Amino acid sequence: MKRQKIKDFFDKVLSEIFVDKYSCIACDDELPEPTRYGLCEKCQSELEFTGESICKKCGRLQHNEADFCLTCQEHKREFEFARSCVVYNDKAKDLVRGLKFGRKKYFGKYFAAYLIDRYAKDFSAIAIDCIIPVPLTEKRRKARGYNQAEVMARVLSKAVEVPCDDTLVVKSVDNLEQAKLKGKEREKNILGVYEVARREDVKGKTILIVDDVMTTGSTLNEIARILKKAKAKEVYGLTFASTRYKLQGETLVLEEENYED
Repeated sequence: MKRQKIKDFFDKVLSEIFVDKYSCIACDDELPEPTRYGLCEKCQSELEFTGESICKKCGRLQHNEADFCLTCQEHKREFEFARSCVVYNDKAKDLVRGLKFGRKKYFGKYFAAYLIDRYAKDFSAIAIDCIIPVPLTEKRRKARGYNQAEVMARVLSKAVEVPCDDTLVVKSVDNLEQAKLKGKEREKNILGVYEVARREDVKGKTILIVDDVMTTGSTLNEIARILKKAKAKEVYGLTFASTRYKLQGETLVLEEENYED
């Protein structure tokens, strides 16, 4: 136990001080110079960008010519639209897990570089008033050491000169992990979990919610719902990654497995 605490301490020191200045954050290969995304050419090539063939509502990669994915066709969406930077493939999954569970807080600034690019493409013409990271419960935040969504949101906020407020929406219930649930269960599991702390700061505002990964969109949808209930004007979403649809026989099925909340 003592050895683990010592290791955790040094991991934190490395995360804050030495970070990844001369090596790829994914494979540790030496980089000739620091890069904006922290990745070598090989690892960068293994990321799959969402591109243009996406659902117009949730922004996930589409496999057909439909404007909207199956999930958005079948479920009411409270947000105006959401966009993500990359598909949640194996490479993206490893990177996200490093940020969330590997104490590699510095990954967040590199993820944010992708968010900044996507923001410039899809949100620069929208008068966003405030950026909100998807919150964690205090218990989970303390265990992790930080909120990975907040790390990304603050870098994005500084770059686009839009204020970030991590206190406007709070997570008051430590619910079951979304990763262990499917479809309808995810929707029920997320109800009543989040609260708007200051309704007066939401009324009439256009808000952008930031998170690391979107699967079904249940979390984003629930936060958008309570913000709209508090009289927010518009709510949008932006994530580093989003899950894909896969073909099973003749049916497209959303890939929900292997994502840890």
